[in-house]
Amino acid sequence: MKITTILTLLLLAFKAHAFNDFRVGDVILLDLDCRSCQIIEDESGGRFSHSGVVISDGRELYAAQSLGFVHHMPIEKFLKYTKKYVVIRPKVKLTNFKKYHWQAYKSEYYKVPFDNDYRWDDETLYCSEFLYKFMARFMNFKHLSSAPMDFTRNWDYWAAHFRLGPPQGIEGISPNDFYYSKDFKIIYDSEKGLL
Repeated sequence: MKITTILTLLLLAFKAHAFNDFRVGDVILLDLDCRSCQIIEDESGGRFSHSGVVISDGRELYAAQSLGFVHHMPIEKFLKYTKKYVVIRPKVKLTNFKKYHWQAYKSEYYKVPFDNDYRWDDETLYCSEFLYKFMARFMNFKHLSSAPMDFTRNWDYWAAHFRLGPPQGIEGISPNDFYYSKDFKIIYDSEKGLL
């Protein structure tokens, strides 16, 4: 067997190993393959259509997400949604998040319904809205922020999707905003391995 073939096989084996050095505050961005997921990715200019954040009850690590409602699950189960994901880690100070996140999560976010209409100022939360509101209360983001959403690239799809019409120009945030933010560093990319 040629040395280049051996090196290629070793590289592929290395990439196949899932990331397992998760820490509280890590954000996991998922590239999902459903129809609306592909539209979200196209509209927001990136690979990602869903997101979760690593939390802990002091004993176990979990991925918290808003899908159906805000809840948490073992990280391994969260990663079963797809083989295509990226882990990003905040560059900002995490002390308060690590200290207070579980209590805030359980008392204010757990079981909040999913926001099917993507409205910023209601009592429901979509995935990246949950992450941002939950994390920003404990972290001083310098670059990551909400902004007016634009649905014009796929207007006909969104017009049929949203019962109240597309939330054009309404404040919002996407999983790709987390990915592109300078407040995070990429730790792992399932397509590239450790970075």
